[in-house]
Amino acid sequence: MNVALLGITGNFTQNSGAGIQRYMFELYNHLKNSYMNIDKIEFRPIPLIGSGMSFALHTIFENFNKYDILHNLMPVPFLKPKLFRESILITTAHDFQPLLYPQFTFDHGTTLKDKFWLKLVVKPGFKSTLNSDYLIVISSQTKEEAIELGFDKTRIFIASLGLDGRFTNAKVENHVKIKSFKVGYMGALRLRKNIKFAIEAANQINDKKIEFEFWGKKEYEYKYLISQTKNNNIKFMSFAPEDKLVQIYDSFDAFVFPSFHEGEGLPILEAQARGLPVIIYKYGKIPKEVRKYCFEAESPEHMAQIIEHIKENGYNEKQRKKATEYARSFTWEKCAKETLEVYKKLK
Repeated sequence: MNVALLGITGNFTQNSGAGIQRYMFELYNHLKNSYMNIDKIEFRPIPLIGSGMSFALHTIFENFNKYDILHNLMPVPFLKPKLFRESILITTAHDFQPLLYPQFTFDHGTTLKDKFWLKLVVKPGFKSTLNSDYLIVISSQTKEEAIELGFDKTRIFIASLGLDGRFTNAKVENHVKIKSFKVGYMGALRLRKNIKFAIEAANQINDKKIEFEFWGKKEYEYKYLISQTKNNNIKFMSFAPEDKLVQIYDSFDAFVFPSFHEGEGLPILEAQARGLPVIIYKYGKIPKEVRKYCFEAESPEHMAQIIEHIKENGYNEKQRKKATEYARSFTWEKCAKETLEVYKKLK
């Protein structure tokens, strides 16, 4: 069987920092030595029209006849009609947030330009995913979203994202330190990540031994978030380099991830795999299989209380062990195996 994994030039790289690109890199590297013939096709962006539309235009003219399966790994338009291709088209859907929760799509406001872009580019791009022959989704929640949008549930398969050996091989030490207690966040500084919720929790805490570090690229909401801080123990760090990720996680005593919506929420699993207690927003849309061992905060005040409780009483060892073992069960090897099973079913 011949399978093509489709992306834009630069997508299959390890150090981009983006979850989708990490998925593309790991999946290809775990599939390329399988018994199937797996190729990656990287389309070059066309100047001035954006990567999504570039991808779509390339697919119209590309000859895919030698492939049994085309696997589109990200939610960008695939415009070549089924009438003009023989290959089966699978698309990986990470989430359907722009269609179901468009209020989280733009981080810098909702200008007329944003509304225009959402209506004419973003939503059509995500809707095109629903024209695929089959979907691979990364969580039960994304499957439910696809069904809600009218996709046939019998043509949806789940293959969860995974962790690599950096997070699962190294021994987890006791994180609680005597002189300080560090609460961390790792991810984008964007609206849907609901970082203001964690900042408000930090503002509630007067214990100077409790420190907060927010790691992420300083863009979009950065200046606004800085303006919301009232606690001198809050620090905004830089973008976390790949080779320092485990070291940074291991410097934390607790991890907060109050996102409004996630297709999976890989940082939650990464933190738990390093033995950290993870606190999320109770009413955030986080898949049930990922939030299983999380503390759930109803409000910033409640998050502050959970943090103070963990500092004073520690993280229950039995609960920590269960959460760590569970998080470490999400591997890229398992993701690749589940993806191969889908290919086999469709041949």
